[in-house]
Amino acid sequence: MVQENRWFLRLIWTFCGIMLLSLFACSSSSQPSAPQPIEPTISAAKLGPTSTSPPPSPTPIPMNPTPTLIPIAPINDDDWSWGPDTALATLLVYCDFQSPYCVDLASVILDLAAIYPEDLRIIYRQYPLLTVHDKASLAGQAAESAGQQGQFWAMYSLLNSDYDEWKDLDPESFLDWLLVATKHLDLDHQQFEEDLRSKRFEESMKESFINAYDAGINGTPFIFLNEDWFRLNPTPLNLEAALRLELLSFRMYETPPEMAIDPEAAYLVHMQLNIGEVVLQLFPKSAPMAVNSFVFLAENGWFNGNPFHRVVPGKYVQTGDPTGTGLGGPGYFLPDEIDPGLDFNKPGVVALTSTGPNTSGSQFFITLSPLPELNETRTIFGRVVKGLDILLELEVRDPLEELLTPPQAYVESIRIEVK
Repeated sequence: MVQENRWFLRLIWTFCGIMLLSLFACSSSSQPSAPQPIEPTISAAKLGPTSTSPPPSPTPIPMNPTPTLIPIAPINDDDWSWGPDTALATLLVYCDFQSPYCVDLASVILDLAAIYPEDLRIIYRQYPLLTVHDKASLAGQAAESAGQQGQFWAMYSLLNSDYDEWKDLDPESFLDWLLVATKHLDLDHQQFEEDLRSKRFEESMKESFINAYDAGINGTPFIFLNEDWFRLNPTPLNLEAALRLELLSFRMYETPPEMAIDPEAAYLVHMQLNIGEVVLQLFPKSAPMAVNSFVFLAENGWFNGNPFHRVVPGKYVQTGDPTGTGLGGPGYFLPDEIDPGLDFNKPGVVALTSTGPNTSGSQFFITLSPLPELNETRTIFGRVVKGLDILLELEVRDPLEELLTPPQAYVESIRIEVK
């Protein structure tokens, strides 16, 4: 199922790369301009606005500006690994210890590894930019030497956390710094010093450089998330969003559920939030596929823990995405079900969000005021019969700006009552 759903994830990230955030431009040392912010209006119920933060440039090396990737070596026992082999997501990172952008990345990926200890594996491959950085080889050799003693990640942390102490040293002074700064590590220090002075791993650094260069990897950091080249700027927000979406892909479905509801029955949704209860009445006659999908997902726990990831006070609130990014969905799309007898002329309308015709999934929004401009554009599948007042109190929230901030409201559980 996961492989069949990767197209859905790639579709999300293709859209994301165009509208969400700046592309991670590995081929240039110049800083890309930041996209202009889009004010959150009701049309943004489709997806959120772009980021306003300009991404840092990767560290380039002089070569063809457009990488043409060839198949890279499969992950193997020679790679430096953090996290379980059974993890659902693997970040394969090519980095240079002297690259300031790799230093920025280090704290991000270690934080993610701590947040997702069972679901994330980090694979680190050395890519010392020998033609750019004077201490890249020596730093890499130090990590390799420490790794032979089971201390690669301790050295990784040291080189990154103390980067400002050694970044401006000449290579000879850097060697002296390494011998002193590593005294607290659990190393055979005599062997460590011998490895560095004899340049035991120098050829290994040259080989790492050549292998990455020949594969078309033209800058650092260079990242793969599972099977895909991660093209976005690797900020904490982008990587967190990507990881959440990747993990969601293992929960997706190939097709909409088979019809199981009774169109003649009355369906009430008791949606328990962390701030109170909201009760919805569903419209199975007007939107049978939407109601059937909602009931199926609710009964399978899809909505549990979902934040109200987008809040536009006075207009609408939106939920139904387990990732909280505003980009997640169940793996299938639903056809539009437009009932001309239903409209958005009052608050409390429950409708599916979409990115265009026939693109609805699990995300839905609840109106807080009349929004007649949406009439006949979205599938209305219910209304609020209790709890609209607590939704009216929610503060503005944009998922792409506040993804890393705990939501004010989220779904704890849903109970479907059929009469």
